[in-house]
Amino acid sequence: MKLRFILFLRRIFLLCMNFLIYGAGAVGSLVGGQLALAGYAVTFLARPHVVEAVCKDGLRIVEAAKESRVLHFHITSDPADALSDPRPDLVVFTMKAYDTRAALAELQSVTSNPPPVLCLQNGVGNEAEIASALSSERVIPGIVTTAVQMPEPGRVIVERARGIGVAAGHPMSARILDALAGAGFAVREYPDPAAMKWAKLLINIVANATSAITGLSAGAIFAHSGLYGLEIEALREGVRVIRGMGLRPLDLPGVWSALLARVVFLPPALIRSLLARAVASGRGEKMPSFFYDLERGKSEVAWLNGAIVAEGQRLGIPVPANSRLTEVLTGLVEGRYQRETFREKHEALLA
Repeated sequence: MKLRFILFLRRIFLLCMNFLIYGAGAVGSLVGGQLALAGYAVTFLARPHVVEAVCKDGLRIVEAAKESRVLHFHITSDPADALSDPRPDLVVFTMKAYDTRAALAELQSVTSNPPPVLCLQNGVGNEAEIASALSSERVIPGIVTTAVQMPEPGRVIVERARGIGVAAGHPMSARILDALAGAGFAVREYPDPAAMKWAKLLINIVANATSAITGLSAGAIFAHSGLYGLEIEALREGVRVIRGMGLRPLDLPGVWSALLARVVFLPPALIRSLLARAVASGRGEKMPSFFYDLERGKSEVAWLNGAIVAEGQRLGIPVPANSRLTEVLTGLVEGRYQRETFREKHEALLA
């Protein structure tokens, strides 16, 4: 009886947590929506057109052909409103890496004492930028491995449920993990946040930049010997850099990233079909995030392939494949290259 009462009080304590989801894209809507369904107080800070769409049509999460409608949450495009009473206990960054600086400026404009930030963004470097602006004590690294898409604002489709990883060591880490587990996520705690983030980076770069540059699906890339060779070399460079930093490739929730770090050094012909099937099962024929970002004239490549380049140069590890992908994709965003130069033209990229 006493144990039940303690567990009841613990549940009430956890449900008192207030979450501010910074960004109502696919990942932010999923994480915030699941927390709201579990009974947590959730506020979304989103762009005006997203706020308008969600207020009109609601927030829905579709998983395994079952649709859940999220009813109890607050959504706003006003940072002051988002940070007013009840003050959030945790801010969750889910926006693209290229929006981090603007989000931090927005956060600092309305409060001099912001709550801790759980960084669920892709890539490497966001946590350092947050720490520089808010202090390292306010940053909690995390990753999301669940594959999700949002075909329209307010409608989230879970394509493959995997989980969420959170760095250990912060005073709020245990509470965050309990809350996410209570919201139905498979969670894992990682004592080495850098290894966790770099393992996710390795997964994120697979057929991402190459697909955006050429306009080809992952399946088409793996079917072309030259582009497949470029992908393998980019992954090998990533693993060499990770190991050069003294980190150990880790498995992530639902993703065998440590295994990937080993098999990419096998003969490429031997693992080609295996990798093609793995990518197809995770993404299908859907284009990767870099492709859609490039359509908007933006890219996270500097925080992914570009991070491999930066660390490789610092460590003296050759990274020609990632350098080429980063340079070309950045050039496309900045207008130094024309899209037609590389669209379905393998030789131009491989030159």
